[in-house]
This record gives sequence, C-alpha cells and structure tokens, in this order.
Amino acid sequence: MRNDMKRRMIVNSCFCVAFVITLAGTFASSAQAQTSRFAAAYYNRGNERYKQGDLDGAIEDYDAALTFDPRWAVAYNMRGTVRYAKGDLEASIADYTRAIEINPRLAVAYYNRGKARRDNGELDGSVADYTRAIEIKPGLGAAYNNRGNIRRERGELDAALADLDKAVRLESRNAVFYNNRGLIRRQEGDLEGAIADYNRALELNSQFADAYSNRGNVRQDKGDVDGSIRDYDSAIRSAPSFAKAYGNRGLAHLFKGDMVRAQKDFDQCLMLDPALKPSLQEQIDRAKQIIASGRRL
Repeated sequence: MRNDMKRRMIVNSCFCVAFVITLAGTFASSAQAQTSRFAAAYYNRGNERYKQGDLDGAIEDYDAALTFDPRWAVAYNMRGTVRYAKGDLEASIADYTRAIEINPRLAVAYYNRGKARRDNGELDGSVADYTRAIEIKPGLGAAYNNRGNIRRERGELDAALADLDKAVRLESRNAVFYNNRGLIRRQEGDLEGAIADYNRALELNSQFADAYSNRGNVRQDKGDVDGSIRDYDSAIRSAPSFAKAYGNRGLAHLFKGDMVRAQKDFDQCLMLDPALKPSLQEQIDRAKQIIASGRRL
C-alpha cells in the first residue's frame, strides 16, 4: 500500500513538473507572439506615417517596433530610409549597416546604403554596396544605374556604359536610364547615340525636363542652335523652375548674338539657383571666346 501511494506521488509529481514546463512554454509562445504583433503594429503604422510625410512620427514607430524586436532587419532598413529622407546620412548609414549585420542578404539595405554613401561622398563604399546588391539581386536595374552614374562621374566611361546598358536591358521602359546613358554617350563623343537615348526617354516621358535640356546640349554640340533652343523651351515648359535650362538657353541665345534674351535667361537662372553663378560664368566666358575666335561650337 505504501509503495503504491509512493508510486502515485512520484507519477503526480512528474505530471506536475511536465504541466509546469508545458504551461511555461505556452506562456512563452504567447508572449513571443504578442511581442511580434506589437512590433508589426508599430512597423506598419511607421510605414503609413512615412507615406504621409510624418517622418518624425515614423521614426518613433520604428523605434518602438525595434524595442519589441531588436533583430528585425527590415525595420532598421525602413528607419534608415526615413533618416535618409530627413538628410541624416550618418544615422541612415548606421541603420542600413545594422540591417545588413542581421541579414547579410538583404539587397535593399545594400542598395539604400549605397545611395546614402554616395550622398556622403563615400564613392568607393557606394560602388561596393551597389555591387553587393547586384550580386544578391541581379535584376536590380536601379543599382546598375546608380553605379554607372558614379563611374561616369569618375571618368570610367566604358564601365559606366556597361552598367547603363544592363539597366536598360532590365527595365526597357525606364526613361531615367535612357537619359543617363545619353550623358555617357555624349561624354564619349557619340552624339547621335546620345540623341537617340534622349529621344527614347522622351517617348517614355514627354514631360522629362532633364532629357529635353540634355538633348538641347547635344544639339548645341552639333551646331544646331535653333534645335537646342526648342529643346530648352520644352524643358522650361515642363519644369518652369529648372534653373540650368534657363542658363543653357541663355548660352544658345548668346551664340545667336541675341544678348537681350541671353541676359534675361542668365538672370532667371541665377534668381532660381544663385549657386550656379561660378559655373555659369565659366560657360559664358568660354562661349564668348568661341564667338570671338570665329570657331564653330
């Protein structure tokens, strides 16, 4: 009898321990699920606030989401995106870096850090990030485009053209990619190829002011001053505050000998963007030298 009782006590004791462990596991799972729900709720509200332009409110929500889930790479990426939008480059880079530490295959975090590093003057780091984003996600046309832009600015024209060719193949209806490839072709001296790219960009987006202005520059290179003025006119109609288009049109008027219109455009250009004064003056001086020498454009 005593042995039976003892055995029942042992069984009951084991049952109690098992019950407590099971209950603890249930509570842990429930708490984890609740934590995930709280994190998701803040994250989703942060996304909505970001879309509405409430950047500070979005950051507060991403902060809260990360309090509940400190290893949520996507939340770090989004907080970095909002910080980038606020112009806080160092903080955005830190967030993207943390996202990458948590998830080394998060291509969008490399891409976003590449943009922030580019704006922060870290060109080598930016190219490295775009390259890694492409390795993870080979179909990311924007990464090829952005890497190509940096390579063009560095004078690495063959590599830049290869990047923009790839970007165009991946997204054949992206007007920006054609516009940017046109910039490279102009630098390489392929004026017809550049015009073809600007034409295609404008077929895809008839209000693309940069493409009109850039095509106008190429037409001016070719000596087609009237054609360049028509393009600058179109650029200004599409974007009335486009300061560089006024400056470019002023140069075209200068080559035609219309000083009144030229000066009016130069004044409008500098009123819209006074920071352009040094570069505009340099272009005006060079144009006057060409005119004085009797050389063609």
